[in-house]
Amino acid sequence: MRPAKTLIAAAIAIVAMAGTATGVAAATSTPVPPIHHVAPNPLTGYPNQINTVNLDGYQIETSYPLGLLDAGNTYLQTYTGDTVTAVAIAGPLLGTPPVTFKYMALPITHKILMLVWLIPSGQHNSFVYNFNDHESSVVTYDVAGDPSLGSVFIVKAGTHPIP
Repeated sequence: MRPAKTLIAAAIAIVAMAGTATGVAAATSTPVPPIHHVAPNPLTGYPNQINTVNLDGYQIETSYPLGLLDAGNTYLQTYTGDTVTAVAIAGPLLGTPPVTFKYMALPITHKILMLVWLIPSGQHNSFVYNFNDHESSVVTYDVAGDPSLGSVFIVKAGTHPIP
């Protein structure tokens, strides 16, 4: 009987300490302002809308010296409407057929985009293009999510500026 009473007393003590810790954390944390008090971000649109970037007419070249899947490859991407067609123009994948996917481009900050290629199977490739420093990061759709790191350059600009 004694071990059961000890176990109950320990459980009550733990619950009491957790409640005290929660109260202290709540009293000392900085409150997050409600969304309606946040001024709209002219670049991203937050909190009122999601701004996207139209890459129609752009040709972008990426080259990846680092990464398992893309290492040594250079790609030319051509954006038309809401699709992108990419083809290897140098490296081990040279000569493979071009691929075409729908895309979505979101501004992150000035001259930096998050770009997602929407693959019909429900998978996607996710990129961050930093046009300030000409760096490209990509995480591929494979199970390992192998990242690649390289360069990005605009070969031909479209009619819509990249913010």
